[in-house]
Amino acid sequence: MNILLALETTEKYGSVAILNGNNVLAEIQLPQDRRSAQTLAPAIDMLFQKTNIIPNKIAVVVVVVGPGSFTGLRVGVTTAKMFAYAVGAKIVGVETFDVVAEMCSHFSNNYLSVGVDAQRGEVVAALFKKTETGYKAADQPKLIRVADWWEQAEDVLFTGPALERWSSKAPQTVLLANEQFWFPQASAAGKVAAEQIVHRNVTENCWQLQPIYSRLSAAEEKIMTTQ
Repeated sequence: MNILLALETTEKYGSVAILNGNNVLAEIQLPQDRRSAQTLAPAIDMLFQKTNIIPNKIAVVVVVVGPGSFTGLRVGVTTAKMFAYAVGAKIVGVETFDVVAEMCSHFSNNYLSVGVDAQRGEVVAALFKKTETGYKAADQPKLIRVADWWEQAEDVLFTGPALERWSSKAPQTVLLANEQFWFPQASAAGKVAAEQIVHRNVTENCWQLQPIYSRLSAAEEKIMTTQ
């Protein structure tokens, strides 16, 4: 068996899952009343109890590397690294955009636009095109103004964590996915990673894996502008 442990902590709706290949064995949502730093380890332990799988049976640790919440990303990636190192597992990082696109793979819209809030009236948005096997990336993610995000190709379904803040501001002509498809889930992250492993044999160096943030911090931006 190719057992995967998947971690998703990019947003407040975090989750963990165990998969056998792309078959989800169990998934647990992290409590929303506490930070992921407090709830992630207990949820992983509960997951092992629920599936009767012991930690050293995990072959691959999957973690959503962002973009997303600064603190959540650091918690998830650090936990994934330490767990993978402790049990000798491989590690795979998957992006928020690909995970949300996987969750929407059953939709029929020609295009899917996944947005992550970048603060200051901006989003990082990635456009996907419908294919026979689901949605495939049509362009590189871009940091754009929210007003410009709505100006996409025709027949676009909008989704992603950014809608939690910006859905109420969307023009009436914009088509929004149901809220259950806005936030990445660990089970979908595991499926994305399982497909990557099968088709491209993708694994990451445990210590080189880094989070992807939606933008530089204010201090980093200040340094860039003064150079």
